[in-house]
Amino acid sequence: MRYIQSETRTTPDGAIVMRDGLPVQRVSVLVKPKGDKPEVLEINVPSAAPISMDDNAKVRIDDLTAMPWSNDGRSGISWSAAGINQIGGVPKP
Repeated sequence: MRYIQSETRTTPDGAIVMRDGLPVQRVSVLVKPKGDKPEVLEINVPSAAPISMDDNAKVRIDDLTAMPWSNDGRSGISWSAAGINQIGGVPKP
């Protein structure tokens, strides 16, 4: 998995989304399975500070959870994790 970007999640009215007393960061990662097409996953991660890593850095996801959802005829999977860390190197401050 490779880091693309992250941003603080907000509600439609602009309030910051919180989980366990921490702001939720939406982290985009690129997944490239062998022999299959690449896909971008958006993973919700609670973090007191904004998450920032080197572009295209390899990452380790801690306690990844998939939650299926369905609403008004639409469905998908919501991804969340306890943490995300850059593998090798030093993350951007």
